[in-house]
Amino acid sequence: MRGASAIEELLKQEKSANLAILVVWEPILASDWSRPTRPVLGRISDPRVSQFWDKDHLIAKQLDQHLSTSQPDCCRHAGILWDVAALYPKRVPWGGSQPVFIDGAVVKVQAELAKQLSAAVR
Repeated sequence: MRGASAIEELLKQEKSANLAILVVWEPILASDWSRPTRPVLGRISDPRVSQFWDKDHLIAKQLDQHLSTSQPDCCRHAGILWDVAALYPKRVPWGGSQPVFIDGAVVKVQAELAKQLSAAVR
């Protein structure tokens, strides 16, 4: 859950309304046996964020398929991407571009993600 705190902190710093943030929750660890509760979802309360529960890892699998040369060196559990931050250019359709930044774990890359995000919205 430290990743959720990192995202919330990052969004407090970046005030641009030109952001759409997708947070995908998926079952990876033994403790992730059900969808996140309201208190968990409430850890990221920014209105620019849409949160999803992906019990079958569909989004992680699709993201993995769309990545070509920009594979992160981290963030895999049993072959599934998780705890990764991916930053895309504005108005890119799903699968239409590689991320301009992808890395993780989210809490570990918070400073670099903030730098990349700030540059992207300028």
